[in-house]
Amino acid sequence: MAVRLPFRLINEAGLTRRALLIFTIVSAVLNGLVTASVGAWLAHSYSTAQTRRASITGLSSLLYDRRTKAGMVVSTLRRNGEIDELRVRKRSYDEAYIDWNKSLRPNLFAIREVMGENAFTALEQDFEKYVVDPFSKMDACVTRAYDLRIAGQDALKELETCKMVALYQTTLDCGASFTNELYKLTRVSLLPFSGPSEAERAAARARISKSCDRPLG
Repeated sequence: MAVRLPFRLINEAGLTRRALLIFTIVSAVLNGLVTASVGAWLAHSYSTAQTRRASITGLSSLLYDRRTKAGMVVSTLRRNGEIDELRVRKRSYDEAYIDWNKSLRPNLFAIREVMGENAFTALEQDFEKYVVDPFSKMDACVTRAYDLRIAGQDALKELETCKMVALYQTTLDCGASFTNELYKLTRVSLLPFSGPSEAERAAARARISKSCDRPLG
């Protein structure tokens, strides 16, 4: 059987040079559009993931800042430090407390976005229960103990009564678990319109609950 040359096959197919040129140009344009679209989508996906991760990193920073400064106030109380030092540390803690509360609503919105939801999510409820509530209790404990010390009364007894040691540990364990799970949910997805699956979200909530849902002792 004779081998047909490419040009002969083209001629037999009735293709002209003009048709071939048009075909080549159209193919190049389509390939360019597809490549540009895919590139734009990948860039958008990466940018979105980075923005979400920045939000979670910011949340983590606020969390640890507030906890650390509360610990500094408690440290001064426990060793019966100078009143001036206590006032300075309490003032620094109050600033962290204000920053936390100013950012609370945006942080809840960030959680909602990470979860790929438009409405209030179960994980937002978990955040209120496992993070906001222990921090509120810790704030009340620190404030009462501080006020007692300023008034010349026994602050250490108050720290024991409100279980400051347990609260301090709870805010660490639960805060770390929460932010870690949120961070993992912000991974870059290579599938269009895909966010964390229902199974991934449920697994994240289960791990958070395991770390956070326990008595203070």
